[in-house]
Amino acid sequence: MSARSGIPNDPDRRQRIIDAALELILDDGTARVSHRAVAARAGVPLGSMTYHFGGIDEVVTEAFTLLVTRLSDRYRQGLAAATTPAEACEAVVEIICGDTFASVREMAGIFELYSYDRNSPDSARLAADWMGISEDALTEHFSLDAARAVDALIEGWTIHCHLDGHPPDRDLVRAAVAALTRIDTENSTPRGAHRE
Repeated sequence: MSARSGIPNDPDRRQRIIDAALELILDDGTARVSHRAVAARAGVPLGSMTYHFGGIDEVVTEAFTLLVTRLSDRYRQGLAAATTPAEACEAVVEIICGDTFASVREMAGIFELYSYDRNSPDSARLAADWMGISEDALTEHFSLDAARAVDALIEGWTIHCHLDGHPPDRDLVRAAVAALTRIDTENSTPRGAHRE
């Protein structure tokens, strides 16, 4: 803080730390995240870490929150633009096959989140929230059972693409999405509705 004005000298420092932590996670994974490494990446004094955050877990969780916010916004936007079931199916195909939803680095970050949540209750809640966001977006177009099946398809296919480095065949993905969106079990909640 400035002694004269009472205004912080660097009001964006906390956000810069979060941004730097996310970049570090995307480049090197959570195992390489430390107060010192994040401070160096953010270009801030080491003492800023403990001034703005209660511990390294809080820094990592805030970084993951930033990533999930970015991806969920893109995810929802792609599906929100669909006005017919066919357009919604095509939006799902684009999420799996296209490059507008998540970069390779960002998908690696999501996998880091899934791994990290074993040791962090806050990150575990965030991972569960991420699953809920995708399910909510899908149930605007498909029954709940179909949405859950499509969500699992998206997760599985993106993992396969990430691991083998090969882009999926759009026609095959389109056929799989079309088949799954026809799922409508006896107890399925209609599209646009949610179970209590």
